[in-house]
Amino acid sequence: MIEIFSILTQFFLFFLLFSFNIFVINIKNYKTYGFNSFSKNISFNIIIFLNLILIISFLNIGLNKIIYICLTYIFIIAIISIIKFKNFFYFSKNYLFNTLLLFISSIIIFFEIANNLVLGWDTQGFWIFKTLNFYNGFSIDNLSNLVNPFYPYLGSLSWAFFWKISISEHEYFGRLFYVFCFLVSLLLIVNNLKIRNFYKIIFFIFLIIISYDYTYFVDWGIFAGNQEILIFCLVANASYFFYEIHKNDNNDKINFNIFSILLICNLLVWIKLEGYVISLSFVLGLIFFCKIDNPKKFLIIFFYLLILSTRVFIFDFYNFNHYGFQHTSYQEFSITGIFYKISIDRIFILIKFLLIDIFANYLVILSLIILSLYLIKNKVSKLEFKMIMFFLYLISFNIIIFSGIFIVTDVDLTWMLKYALDRIIYQISPISFYLLMMHVNNLKLSH
Repeated sequence: MIEIFSILTQFFLFFLLFSFNIFVINIKNYKTYGFNSFSKNISFNIIIFLNLILIISFLNIGLNKIIYICLTYIFIIAIISIIKFKNFFYFSKNYLFNTLLLFISSIIIFFEIANNLVLGWDTQGFWIFKTLNFYNGFSIDNLSNLVNPFYPYLGSLSWAFFWKISISEHEYFGRLFYVFCFLVSLLLIVNNLKIRNFYKIIFFIFLIIISYDYTYFVDWGIFAGNQEILIFCLVANASYFFYEIHKNDNNDKINFNIFSILLICNLLVWIKLEGYVISLSFVLGLIFFCKIDNPKKFLIIFFYLLILSTRVFIFDFYNFNHYGFQHTSYQEFSITGIFYKISIDRIFILIKFLLIDIFANYLVILSLIILSLYLIKNKVSKLEFKMIMFFLYLISFNIIIFSGIFIVTDVDLTWMLKYALDRIIYQISPISFYLLMMHVNNLKLSH
């Protein structure tokens, strides 16, 4: 009974911490950027929170101090919200509808996790040790003493954060944050569909079901400490912001969406190494596929280079790369060595696994179905064509770059592809949400 109460409390803890938005300082901007939307408000606040604890961690302080700073920030924003709105939360029928939908779905999965306490293989190998490092009061400088210090640590830091502030001593309470992020990211997509609430419930359940990668994750493994789920959530959020950029002409809103995508890019490179490739695809997408003037493009490039240089500086400063490489599967990077690894046999092996994993992912299949519908459509608008090209760019860029990375691995290629490629496909699969929003909204199901 105590554990049930603790699980319920954990949901309301997430809900409370992510309900207060920094933009409440300016009510005009608060409304302009659509933060009266439940899912957008919470999604953006999660992005801000992750960036906040990341930046604070650079100061090399313990988790307790990070918690105090974050709670102080949230307390100040909450007080401002009371002054501005005369209450804690923005209330509406739609807000209450989304709160109830998120609560029910969260509690169901929370209880499932509590009954299936599983840690993934990678989690047991190194992610849990990074989490314990923070939970036990050590700062980031101690990560250099752990297994695979060259792996990013933000996901483990967030896990330790919510484990620490929960009223339970069970470590899985920290991982419930992953569930909350997952459901909010799906709710963000669903709420952007121009359909009635009944259909939103159907879509929400549908997206939850097809967003599990059954070929790789078992026993609720996407919430077993593996960091793929956080990448999934961030890519889903980025898909939403890209969609907003392409359908909006409002300059202020476009600037906000660009800013949000850049914040996501920063998080991606601090959660998994794959974040480098995915974030690069987003930045290039902004530069070449979005109507942005040249000064903004230069600012985007500058900001992204700042992200990468900060990542390199912190890892060098705290000696996380003392082995001289960033992945145990890659040792030889000479031009001769790379060309030696590329052969017809290895390319065919790659194509085989690529096709298997693509057609095993339900989100990718969904996007292929939508693309097929547009191929047989008599007339495609200019905007639709532009958005389809952008979707194909994002998917193709990531698949091609990751394929190139796999082909030059120093370990057995078949083994590498068997246990890693489906994770890559899973992480980039939320790009399909971009196509889904375009298609469903064009159908005008709300009428």
